[in-house]
Amino acid sequence: MKNQTMKNSLKAAILLVFAMAGSSFAELAGMNDNSAAEKSESAAMTALVGLGGGNSLIADDGVIFMTMRIGVDVMQLFSTGAWFTTTIEDVRNYNVDHKQMVNYNAFGAFVELFPLRFDKFAISVPIKIGGGAVNAMDKGDEAFESEEYFFTADMAAHFNYRLTKMLEVSVGGGYRMFAGIDKNNLDNMDFNTPFGELRFTIKE
Repeated sequence: MKNQTMKNSLKAAILLVFAMAGSSFAELAGMNDNSAAEKSESAAMTALVGLGGGNSLIADDGVIFMTMRIGVDVMQLFSTGAWFTTTIEDVRNYNVDHKQMVNYNAFGAFVELFPLRFDKFAISVPIKIGGGAVNAMDKGDEAFESEEYFFTADMAAHFNYRLTKMLEVSVGGGYRMFAGIDKNNLDNMDFNTPFGELRFTIKE
């Protein structure tokens, strides 16, 4: 039930991002990208909402995760706000004899620095900190239950391209670290992982 609800939420989020992206293309049709009004907007603080996902290696098992972000972009120099991450696929815990599946949910704050920008292309360094809970389900259980709480932080490098005034697509990767996991024969090293990520961000 929880996985079905999570999948439905993911579908709704993806539809929302693409709907907003479509409206951005319609809004920009026939407009001059170098107009004075656009330059004025680019220097101001703008709101952002983003959806991203990627692959990481947890407990010797690959997993697909999704991250949602909401925040503000300040003068195209840095962005800051809140994030939420959840695993889309359940992870097999090979450290126990019986079949056990785990996943996790986490949330926190982020700051993303833009040290290099070349017209529509930019290189950024997103940094996230927060906390969450590992959920476990043993054979015979009907649902996942929170088994352990943790702190987490990650840092990455992203290559960003501004498709329109509102829509930005990014690809990159980094390393995610955990602290506080020590149940079900799992520890922090079972969750510490490199990851790759593809993101879509709406800024307005």
